Order: sequence, then C-alpha cells, then structure tokens
Amino acid sequence: MIQTILNKRRRRLRITVPALARMSGVPTATVRQLLVDPTGVRFEHVVAVGRVLGLDLATARRVSVNRVLRDRALAKARYVARFVQGTQGLEAAAVDPAGYERIIQVAAQALLAGNKRKLWDED
Repeated sequence: MIQTILNKRRRRLRITVPALARMSGVPTATVRQLLVDPTGVRFEHVVAVGRVLGLDLATARRVSVNRVLRDRALAKARYVARFVQGTQGLEAAAVDPAGYERIIQVAAQALLAGNKRKLWDED
C-alpha cells in the first residue's frame, strides 16, 4: 500500500481519521480518499487537512511533529483550564493568573506524556 506524505504525518501524530476530518472541516470520506490518493480531491480540502497536520502546502513548510503535538497539548490544556477556572469562579475559588498558567503547563505535560490520541479527542 502506498503511503502519502499526509498519511505518514497523520500516523506519526497519532490522529484518527474522524478527528482529522472534524478538525479540518473536511468530510470523513474525503479525508480517507485524500490519504490514499490526493489527486482526486479538491485542493482546498488538501490544504485544510495539511494545516491540521502541520504542513503548509502553499509554502512547502513543515512544522515538526513535536511542535504540532505540543501546540495541540497547550490548546487542549487551555480549554480544560478555562473550564476549571469557570467552574471555580462560580464557587469563588478561582486561581490567580500565575496559578492558571501552572494549570495549563501541568495539563499540557500530562497530555504529552500519555496516549497521543487523547490530544485529538473532542474538547
């Protein structure tokens, strides 16, 4: 089976096809087709999927896999921290900005240390 650059990158990032479709806004069937043979897929779909995978097809730049994973971990950690902060704020137990940043850093480290697929689960 021939592996495209996009599919190799997807496997290295450990992102599932449904998660890739959700994050890129491209239908799942189109993402599956694109990963096998991108020649029959609209270019804007290829670009959208490439962007999620850290590939800028317009400039041929690649973001390192570690950077993509770290950025995703931070984004997910910020989401969790906002949720916790909002809940704590309702209970009048919210943390200061430095504590909030520590929550983000600890959560991101935990996400990176665990199963990478959890990075791509729905928020």
